[in-house]
Amino acid sequence: MKIIHTSDWHLGHRLYNYDRADEEVHFFGQLAATVRKERPDALVVSGDIFHSGAPGNDVAKRFTERLLDVQAACPSMETVVIAGNHDSYSRLVVDKALWSRCRVHVFGIPAEDGEGRAVFGRNVVALPGKGVIAAVPFCHPRNFPAAGGETGENRAENYFAGLARHVASCANGLPAVLSAHLAVKGDIDLRGHDRSRLIAGEECVGAESLGSAYDYVALGHIHCPQWIRGERKRARYCGSPRAIHFDEAYPHGVDVVTVEAGREPEVRTEVFEPLRALATLGGDAGRPFDEALAEVAASELAPDTYVRLNVSLGVGEMPGPDWTERARRACAAKGLRFCLNNPIRAEAAEKGGSRPALSMAELKALSDDEVLRILSDRHELSDRHRELIRSLMQEA
Repeated sequence: MKIIHTSDWHLGHRLYNYDRADEEVHFFGQLAATVRKERPDALVVSGDIFHSGAPGNDVAKRFTERLLDVQAACPSMETVVIAGNHDSYSRLVVDKALWSRCRVHVFGIPAEDGEGRAVFGRNVVALPGKGVIAAVPFCHPRNFPAAGGETGENRAENYFAGLARHVASCANGLPAVLSAHLAVKGDIDLRGHDRSRLIAGEECVGAESLGSAYDYVALGHIHCPQWIRGERKRARYCGSPRAIHFDEAYPHGVDVVTVEAGREPEVRTEVFEPLRALATLGGDAGRPFDEALAEVAASELAPDTYVRLNVSLGVGEMPGPDWTERARRACAAKGLRFCLNNPIRAEAAEKGGSRPALSMAELKALSDDEVLRILSDRHELSDRHRELIRSLMQEA
């Protein structure tokens, strides 16, 4: 079975108030071209279709129109789409019946019956003569449907164990794939991701808990492409197809995967060229503001590149009141898109000294994930509190 594995599209994402609609169209064009060239048996989209649970009508329309274009590039292909933690599952599945007529299978939640028991068959797509794909949308570990003998602590493990048994019973020797949107415990490269939701492991699932019935596990949620360490290469994050944040300084694209029963999958990454790059000037440690501006003037970045300036600040030093405007003018003179001055403070002289205060300008420049990370560092936030804060941020 040949699949294209992609995830974390984050449609509707705005980068420091820049509209990225044309970049999304550009991505869909590259995806359609890859589908047309590769002619896979399935396109597997492992969650976070939208950046917000309430995408604008223009964003939702773009998703519908462009996914139909992708499907038309290989009409025999089955497409499997699952909801991620950024998605509203009800919004995503509202057109589920219509999508199914186009060979697009949309999954918003792990299916259950009227008494809260898991119905595994409703989360499995069969590709006759090719294999099966199990689709598990994002779900908090404590909220999985009952699979028998669980407590609040092991609902996720029991669900995945039951699903693996079901898949093994219906695969009939054909390749089996699991698509899931979740964080896997282990040594994960979290560049560009909100670490506060993962560090404690409270929202993570052990790779061993996913079951051994699958020849490939197509993961979404983490934006950096990587294999999950294990006894063999089997579980993989394909990563986001375009950079969502400046810290995602690595190649982006989609994975073309050949899956055979009982063998390690063969994976080839199709790297996509972004319509606009994201560039950080000033080095990892930052430079004094005037030196950072000089680096902008000397840069040879492509027009319309998004720019972040790493600016070093001494202990107690505050950003200048005109720095944002001066940086914006310097970038505009080079045809660049200024996003922010990123302050990098010197460590407090006193060991274990108090955390430096943030200015209002610095606070406004933080992303939602960065704000949540700071709050989680300073306060003991429950899952419910983090989700509530995130939803309020997205609605603001």
